Amino acid sequence: MGAEPFEGASPEELFETGKKFYYSGRDGAGDPFLALAYFEKSARLGFAPAQRLLGVCLLEGQFAPQDLAQARVWLEKATLQGDPQATFSLAKMLALGLGLPKDWSRAYALLNQTQVRALPEARALMIRLKEELRSLYPNLLTALEREERLLRITLEPRRQRFTPPFLAPGRQELGREEFEIWLALNLGQATPESALVALKRCLNQYYDLIKGKIPGSRG
Repeated sequence: MGAEPFEGASPEELFETGKKFYYSGRDGAGDPFLALAYFEKSARLGFAPAQRLLGVCLLEGQFAPQDLAQARVWLEKATLQGDPQATFSLAKMLALGLGLPKDWSRAYALLNQTQVRALPEARALMIRLKEELRSLYPNLLTALEREERLLRITLEPRRQRFTPPFLAPGRQELGREEFEIWLALNLGQATPESALVALKRCLNQYYDLIKGKIPGSRG
């Protein structure tokens, strides 16, 4: 591919031109290879959306042979610029071990970023990771649920009504610290007893935090 089509164009212009070829190429028309050429040129000029889309194409083997190593390179670059979709795709690679060793800790940290957590697919992956970890230690989970019940009955009835259970199904607010405790268990870096102590501390902090957020509560 010669340089002439790219001459004098801004990264944004290159990206928009590439998208035209990209979307028409998905319908069997256009020139998908040219689309990738435009994306790569824009990506090399530092444009995050182009880096993300190029990374996704290489991750999924779309319009080009799958190249997980290069997909990670471009997704990392876009993630550093704060692109939420790129951050999710990189987290997915880390969570599932696509082309690199699994790193649940970093995957969860990426997914837990505010803009990324707003994506439905990111929330679904967070739940999947939490449930996979929880399923490894059902006895510990049962013990933690018992501790939560004991803590909840110390709250006044109004607080009990307005306080979502710490371990409610699908609850999104499980923090990084709690996740790291489950992860440490999974990796054999903590005992169930030490994890329970740490999780009980998290529970106490959680209920202390929500005291001032209950309607009509004096804290």
